[in-house]
Amino acid sequence: MKDVIARTNRFYIEMSRKVLSEKEYDVLQNLLIEKMTLQEVAAIYGVTRESVRQIYERTYKKVKSVTQLLAEIEDYKLKLEQLKYEFKCETQQIKKRKNKTEIDLNKMLYASHFPFSKRMNSMFEVLDIQTIGQLAEIPLKSFVCFKGFKELCKKELIAFIEFESIEHLFEGFSVWKTQPIQ
Repeated sequence: MKDVIARTNRFYIEMSRKVLSEKEYDVLQNLLIEKMTLQEVAAIYGVTRESVRQIYERTYKKVKSVTQLLAEIEDYKLKLEQLKYEFKCETQQIKKRKNKTEIDLNKMLYASHFPFSKRMNSMFEVLDIQTIGQLAEIPLKSFVCFKGFKELCKKELIAFIEFESIEHLFEGFSVWKTQPIQ
């Protein structure tokens, strides 16, 4: 057990070496590692026992603060690594979404497995809409202005948008789909 304590003391002293003066380092070394008494250390430096005790106390507080700082640094390193990992995951998700959006925009309407009605196909033909991107360029509120766009067409368009999971391409979709056609 004494060996473990001596190794721990030596570790903390070495870790704190850069923040301790040479005298403070020597005092700690003599007291903790060499196991000298206060009187013996006082004799080396030509000071009183009380003086050595005060040096030891101040030095101990410095060493303790350094070890606390090192522990905090370790915590911050772990937090930094966690943030880097989360950032990496988020950027990968953003890239996937961006790529998916680009794919969605260029996808041809006729390539969809959604069963469009003749009415809706005619509407797309009249409006010269061939891709999802072209469809997404038209504000949803504008569809009700097109001749022949009634409740059935709106339901079909809502079903198509939800079928393809492209709600994110249409601004205000969640509100628009609940509003009746007037």
